[in-house]
Amino acid sequence: MALSIEHTEAEGTLLHGTARGDGSAEVVKGLGWRWGRSIGSWYLPRSRDVPPRRPLIETTAQRLREAGHEVEVSIDTTLQDRGEREQRITQLSQNRVDRLESRADQEEDLSEQRYAAYRQISDHIPLGQPILLGHHSQARAERDHRRMGSHMDASVEHQRQANEARAAANSAQANQRHRRAPVTVANRIERLGADVRRLERTLAGMNAHGVPEENGHRQSVEDRLAIDRADLEHWKQVRADQIASGEATDYSRDTVAVGDLVKIRGSWRTVARANAKTVSVETGYSWTDKAPWHAVQDHRPRETTGEHAGRSTNQDSDRAPSPLRRGGVEHEKREAPGSGAPLGDLPR
Repeated sequence: MALSIEHTEAEGTLLHGTARGDGSAEVVKGLGWRWGRSIGSWYLPRSRDVPPRRPLIETTAQRLREAGHEVEVSIDTTLQDRGEREQRITQLSQNRVDRLESRADQEEDLSEQRYAAYRQISDHIPLGQPILLGHHSQARAERDHRRMGSHMDASVEHQRQANEARAAANSAQANQRHRRAPVTVANRIERLGADVRRLERTLAGMNAHGVPEENGHRQSVEDRLAIDRADLEHWKQVRADQIASGEATDYSRDTVAVGDLVKIRGSWRTVARANAKTVSVETGYSWTDKAPWHAVQDHRPRETTGEHAGRSTNQDSDRAPSPLRRGGVEHEKREAPGSGAPLGDLPR
């Protein structure tokens, strides 16, 4: 029976047709393949939703042929609908969360059971009771102490594994939550745009140097470019929908001027300079901070800023904050009476 290496975007890269003892395991293990018990075949880790690793696939096929196997290779670069792909990724992430939470519950139950077994033994030993050497109870007392230690160690280990599984579940939930956060989506669009431009330059250079279409590196570049272009269009549409619904903002230097207030990461800051892709804001020191436009959460024109211009607010408040803190002491600018000359930063 011929072996088959297949790649699709949804399923990744799989090796079908192997059997125990046919010598294929020794070949593919050294190349990074892993056995998937749930799918009953070998697979390349992290090969879903990414371009096919053509050099590794060809190397695997060659090594298997050298070992006496007949190998067929099928690479399908058809792209999924990006909306369906996102739904599948979300479902897989939720399945992972459910598995991790179930594992954490099981480990916590085992931890409680082992601790209960420890208490069942210790409750029958008077507080402070030593092991009586030479007494007829010595052997049983030593055995009880060994069992207590074993139960306590197991209880601690199960609880540690429960904590790790719970933390991993919380992390997976956070990743799932933030995947469509407006700032994350905008950052992803910028990264994908840069990747597309870089790959297009690479492909143009290959065309200029006459690199043939069957070249493996060229095919890898074309595969990556096709995926990035599709992802870029999908996330641009997602951001447009977020802007239309009011979930995301769309400020730029056409709508924000120097001296206006902008809200970034929950704090109101005075605009020092409106750039093409970023906004520079005052810090109260000799330098300015810079943030991309998509990080601006809100905007107040200069004529409505009043006396609070140049100051930052607390995250959940629209009031101006206290003056800058230096060394744990609040400072503010004060002037000499009747002179208008500043006295400098004085502690309050």
